[in-house]
Amino acid sequence: MNESVGQGERDAASRGIVIGPGEGRTIPGTDAITLIATGEQTGGSIGVFEDTTSPGDGPPRHVHYGSDELFYVLEGEFLLLVGERQESVSTGTYVFGPRGTVHTYKVIGTEWGRLLSAFIPGGPERAFEEFVKLRTEGEEVNRSARRNRSVAQMNKMFAQINEKYDSEFVGPPCRALRTS
Repeated sequence: MNESVGQGERDAASRGIVIGPGEGRTIPGTDAITLIATGEQTGGSIGVFEDTTSPGDGPPRHVHYGSDELFYVLEGEFLLLVGERQESVSTGTYVFGPRGTVHTYKVIGTEWGRLLSAFIPGGPERAFEEFVKLRTEGEEVNRSARRNRSVAQMNKMFAQINEKYDSEFVGPPCRALRTS
């Protein structure tokens, strides 16, 4: 990294950052993840993003070894797993996932859900761009490029991205709560 560029980012972060409505950057190919403030913009302090998720969707169980992750439910109902604790949560709920703790979520019900999330320290939010690039790579030129990759090849590429951001996929997405 160019020293003067890094210094400029630290200087900008030390003066504070104001991001107005609609000024975040939606990751192309998602229409669902908007980077509000990245680790680069905050001198590494925090990475903040908004995630809009369709009913029944959510990431696989995963761990961030170098960052805490927090979630604030803006809209919708979610099934959230942090460690061994799994709960149904709704608008206004705050959840803290300490580094090194398995966590995931999924939208439950029939409406889309929106989360405001943050990584402390920032940085892992940039993995979303790489996951999307991997998923869509070559589709404009050669639509068969992605289909020709084996599951093992895709898993290896996802693992490399996770390693870069000190994270790991460790299991399947959330399952429905048991009702007895």
